[in-house]
Amino acid sequence: MEDPNLMAYCGTNCGVCSFRIAYKTNDERLKEKLAKMIRIKPEQIICEGCRSDQPLFICEMCKIKSCVIKKGYESCVDCDEFPCKIIERFPVKEFIKRVKFDVNYRKQHSKEDWIAKMKELNSCPSCQTIAHWRANICKSCGTQLKERYL
Repeated sequence: MEDPNLMAYCGTNCGVCSFRIAYKTNDERLKEKLAKMIRIKPEQIICEGCRSDQPLFICEMCKIKSCVIKKGYESCVDCDEFPCKIIERFPVKEFIKRVKFDVNYRKQHSKEDWIAKMKELNSCPSCQTIAHWRANICKSCGTQLKERYL
């Protein structure tokens, strides 16, 4: 979570991505749910983040990633055209909201402040376990998690 290399090309934090957390924690139930959502087998969910040597295959096909690399940017944070048609047409509306929150926050703060904010927003208030950005309940202690991306 605190690793600045976990900044995804879109400007979100791979450290709180449900795919990466499912892989890193070996959460079979979450893998099943995610795999069904994108029509793959749960064992195909192998992800260290979209900048790693082992990104999830959907990250390799990501139009956002391709655009950022083509423009020579670190992420959408550097782009004056944000939010662009690629972002606005992304098929998961929750993700669009999340990207806009992260990028807009990052444009106003340092990378270190953004990392700290992501840790704050995605840590369970009871046990401090990092939850993925869509989680409603902490997997470690069962605490109800509030909406984090308004």
